[in-house]
This record gives sequence, C-alpha cells and structure tokens, in this order.
Amino acid sequence: MRMLQKNKTRLWYALYSDEVPVTEIDDDGTVLKTGETKPGYTAPVMFYGNIALSGGESEAVEFGLNLSDYSAKLVLSKGRIPIDETSLIWEKKPTVNEDGTADEKTADYTVVKVAPSKNVDKFALQKRVKNHG
Repeated sequence: MRMLQKNKTRLWYALYSDEVPVTEIDDDGTVLKTGETKPGYTAPVMFYGNIALSGGESEAVEFGLNLSDYSAKLVLSKGRIPIDETSLIWEKKPTVNEDGTADEKTADYTVVKVAPSKNVDKFALQKRVKNHG
C-alpha cells in the first residue's frame, strides 16, 4: 500500500539513546553534576509521514488505548523508520544541543504506542506540553 505524497508532511524524529547526567552552572561558570539523570536522544532525523490530529473509536480499539492517551496518529510505509515507544517527534525543525543531539524539551510529540500492520506502521502520538519559561 502506497501513501499519497500530498498527504505526507515533513517531520523529524529522535531515538532514545541513554540516560545523561543533569548539570547546572554555578556563579563562577563551573559546570556541576546534580546527581540526577534525564533521557538522552540521538540527533534529529528528517522524514516524511502522514500525521492525523484526529481521534476516534476505531483508533482507540486499534491501539488499545483510551482516546485521552494520545492526540495524533502517524502512518508510515512499513519499516520506513526505526521509531518506538521511547522516540520523540517534531513538526518543525528541532532545536539541537551543542553536542548535536536533539533537545527533548522542544519535541512536539512522544510516541506512546506502535501498531504495525501488513503494509504500514501506525504510531499513536501524545502532544507534549512545552515549558516556554
């Protein structure tokens, strides 16, 4: 099954890589480790996919989730990209950290469920709340 090009939009994904230490900078400019960690992600990768911002009863059954558990559905040709339940999605070009990895705070969606079928891969996405302050 092929998807129409006109239905695809440019998106970016980043894969979970590992836990990275949280750091703070003191008044002297010294970088200090807090002892905490946060999820680390790979460099963002651009791709084209069909994203639908609608929910519905058929999607709830398909993903086995409550409708409030996700806010969009991404459909791609089978095996197109390696995203899973730990991946992040951006609708606009993502902010990149100094080391080239994705800034997870700017992600638009978290992948919450993968539902592969014979010809396509379907992903339930949850909109992320962004802190602009």
